Amino acid sequence: MTTYTIRPATPETLTDLYALHPDPAEVAQRLRVLRQNVEAGKVSLDRILFLRSRRGVDGTVLLPTPLHVPVFPRLRPDVPADAVTAFAQAIRERVEPERLLVLQDDLAPLNAAALEAAGWALDSQQVLYETDLRARSYRPDPRAVEGGVDWLSRPEVRALLDVEGHTDYELDEDATLVALSEDGRLAAFGTVGPSGRTGYASVHLFGVLPNMRGRGLGSVWLKNQSQRRMQARWTPAKNWCPRFSYR
Repeated sequence: MTTYTIRPATPETLTDLYALHPDPAEVAQRLRVLRQNVEAGKVSLDRILFLRSRRGVDGTVLLPTPLHVPVFPRLRPDVPADAVTAFAQAIRERVEPERLLVLQDDLAPLNAAALEAAGWALDSQQVLYETDLRARSYRPDPRAVEGGVDWLSRPEVRALLDVEGHTDYELDEDATLVALSEDGRLAAFGTVGPSGRTGYASVHLFGVLPNMRGRGLGSVWLKNQSQRRMQARWTPAKNWCPRFSYR
């Protein structure tokens, strides 16, 4: 019988956070940023957990500080259900009750029963798509405007965030709000920022105001991002993977 242990990171084991990551170049970049964040006090070692067995690292997770950021555990595909449950319980004990945990099938097995046994309840199911926005070029839309955190107090932005379930949304430090202006209001908007992966960006379309839907504004917003200075690949279809969200 294989014995599993769950321990927080130490300065000596910090590099193990990316032990299951397949891209060495990306690991080097992420590790450099991680060390900087640890030294700056932005990331605490006790917020990094490892699931281990005799063969080494079987699971990793970084528990983010911002409440709106979900937890994404990474697990070997052959980790048994009881070990997944134990790891999920350890995560649950360390996060807020409203925190979202996401099982994504390219990061961890979609073992719903193991999560539910740990006290997590299924919140939603999604399919995540990845599309290369560099495959085509689009003319920048003149209605596109960029903004900052002050937009979050605008009535139309606040209304859509509330409708889409982002009531406690906080803008990431390195993200930019991008909108399409229509009839003097911000009709479609979302965020664009670095994803931590070389050659990729995180592009998140919050949505379109309900009374302005059906005009193709969401598609225009997404196409407009391909003209930004970042060479972005849109995530939310070349590759796809299902994921389950739990609370």
